[in-house]
Amino acid sequence: MRAPKILALFAAAVMVASACQAAATPTPVPATTAPGQTTAPPAETPTPPPAEPITLTLLEHQELRIAALKKILPLFESKMEAEGKNVKVNLVELVIPDEEFRTKVTLEYGGDNPADITSYPGAWVPDFATAGYLLDITDRLAAWPDWEAHFYAILRERAQQADGKYYSMPRHGTVIEFFYRKDVLDANGISTAQPQSWDELIQRLTDLHAKTGLPAVTLPAGTTWGGGTFDEGFIHIFNGTGGTLYDTATGKWVVKSQALTDAFTFYATLQQNGLLPTDALLASEPWEPTKYDGFTGTLADGTAIDIAPPITTQGSWGWIYDWGPDGARPIDGIFDKVGVWAFPSKASGDTFVWAAEDWMWTISAKSKHPDEAFELLKFLNTADALAIDAAAVGNLAPRDDIRDVAPYKDMWYLIQMEELLPTGRSFKAQVGIDKIQQAVGQATEQILLGKMDGPQAADFFAQTATSLLGADKVEEQP
Repeated sequence: MRAPKILALFAAAVMVASACQAAATPTPVPATTAPGQTTAPPAETPTPPPAEPITLTLLEHQELRIAALKKILPLFESKMEAEGKNVKVNLVELVIPDEEFRTKVTLEYGGDNPADITSYPGAWVPDFATAGYLLDITDRLAAWPDWEAHFYAILRERAQQADGKYYSMPRHGTVIEFFYRKDVLDANGISTAQPQSWDELIQRLTDLHAKTGLPAVTLPAGTTWGGGTFDEGFIHIFNGTGGTLYDTATGKWVVKSQALTDAFTFYATLQQNGLLPTDALLASEPWEPTKYDGFTGTLADGTAIDIAPPITTQGSWGWIYDWGPDGARPIDGIFDKVGVWAFPSKASGDTFVWAAEDWMWTISAKSKHPDEAFELLKFLNTADALAIDAAAVGNLAPRDDIRDVAPYKDMWYLIQMEELLPTGRSFKAQVGIDKIQQAVGQATEQILLGKMDGPQAADFFAQTATSLLGADKVEEQP
């Protein structure tokens, strides 16, 4: 029977063919690309949605600092973008004098939406921190290796408040000394060597006054200089007495002591001998006729006048902010005409410079973005940003590792002063410092007016400070 046999043979052939086909199917292997050929691109990973935008506000009130920040803040924003963060900074410009700025900041802190970040003198921090206005950044600083590794110990110590916490970070360092006009002293045969004591300094000032008939030294005094009377004047005299102004053991201000009497007597001696620019110090803006007109020998309109007083207390910022090419009142050839002395003390041979921060960066306790705000503070106090900021106003790096970073590295005169920070003398502001500043201003004004001598002014200071602070906040020492 042919049909069954044919069907059987056909079925067998199909089975064989199927088996051969299955055996011939290769195991998949990765494809290779021959030279000159391309493979299809892999499927694109979906782009993550952009980070939620965050805007920080930074309040600034001095023009040179504003100009520096306009260069720096875009660098920070670019860094954040590279890290996948959408952080912008709104720079709020408010160009007003320091005392007005303090009032403005105080009002802002009491409101609902203060600026996230601002900076101001370190003397303002204790009262603002005690009032609860400032963010506690203690843990954040401790977690930042740069803080312990590179910031100068004196600045770290000054930033720590009485409760052991940190509410601020130094913006820059500063050294304050006597600045003097070498050309004027040389022309009048007055030594430019470092004075070794109060007596030696006073004799030199007296000799200069005898030759010129003009005031010899600007030492901030009176009420119209505001906190500058204490910060740029009185404390540098008091630091030369060996006395104590705040008793850390009792937590009280010392308002009566021989050291205080000595300091006020120093002022009185200068005033009684015509060595201070009394009328200028009583003016509404005393820095104008003294540090600007008098020290530069020019009025604001360029009119030449006598250089008097040719000696003044001044901080490192004077090289740039006050007398530099773009400063308030430039001095041509400043490095040939201006020199510096350390402060002498009452005792001979004990000279020193003031070493401290210039201003402190702070974050509002009401900031909605404290982490991002602290990232900005770290950026501002690192490398290029810090070099630009410090150089802009003539202040010193608060850390030891940017001396080779432009433009700061080219300012040898700032680096020389920075080297003095570790050995300088200081006074750490405490709660109530504003009251002490006020009392010093009022007491030295009585001296300027010729109404009191040194001991009388010291008694007046004690009474005023006690009234302002409260009897339970003050004490007397021998």
